[in-house]
Amino acid sequence: MQFRMLGPLQMYDDRRRAVTELTSPMQQRLLKALLAHPNTLVPTAALVRELWGGRPPDKTGNALQAHASRLRRAMERAEPGGPGAARLVARDAGYLLRVGPEELDSARFRLGARRARALAGSDPEEAGLLLRQALGRWRGDALAGPRGPAADALAVVLEQERLGALEAVFELALLTGQHRRIVPELREAVLAHPARTRFREQLGRALAGPHRTPPADGGRTLRPVPPSPGDDAGSGRDDRGSGADRDGGGELDRLRALVERIASDQHALRSAIAQLSELVGRTAA
Repeated sequence: MQFRMLGPLQMYDDRRRAVTELTSPMQQRLLKALLAHPNTLVPTAALVRELWGGRPPDKTGNALQAHASRLRRAMERAEPGGPGAARLVARDAGYLLRVGPEELDSARFRLGARRARALAGSDPEEAGLLLRQALGRWRGDALAGPRGPAADALAVVLEQERLGALEAVFELALLTGQHRRIVPELREAVLAHPARTRFREQLGRALAGPHRTPPADGGRTLRPVPPSPGDDAGSGRDDRGSGADRDGGGELDRLRALVERIASDQHALRSAIAQLSELVGRTAA
């Protein structure tokens, strides 16, 4: 079974390809609190805060036990013939949820980011594809719906990881010359996250086109252009220069363009690897 946290909370049975969603807000809060600390004993007091905040009901222990029992039954229905109720372990001090790393969509997302980082230096195009596949696991805001403080904190961390992966995807796309393709996505990202300066910088580079750095003045800087055939008329200069001179100037322009392209590629590759390293570092922390 998969516990899907990258969007509204879902339990997904791989064998039946069936999705189960919890309709009870209290059961959602309880499962999200346990998923925030998988395979770890979560103290009763912490679970009480997750479910009721500062206003716990009378006989809190009995109320928590009742919600845990309902959650067990829901997991049994979501995973017929599987671990089901055995996943949720009651202890004197609290509750523990048994979950394998492959059963968390957040773990699969992070694994995709690590694989992309390993490939970024040698195959940036494949690394970008891996990151897009990882981002494809997102169905909306992480842990959307009713949740307590621990789930709130986890949702913030996951969202930062998603945005970091998205920045890395755009960086790899710029590196591999996919400037025009990502312009609509970058515009959407800038509108959704206006304070995220990285998206704005990447949009400027995408609009500038491959191997060109957008000028700081927004593109108003004039670039030197080759003279037109009539530019030398009346100058008093013999414009019947040698073909070697003309070819030499053209070769120099090509060399300059090549140097700019190499420098741009190196910068983009360093940026993409740095972004992926930061993302992987956060997930490993």
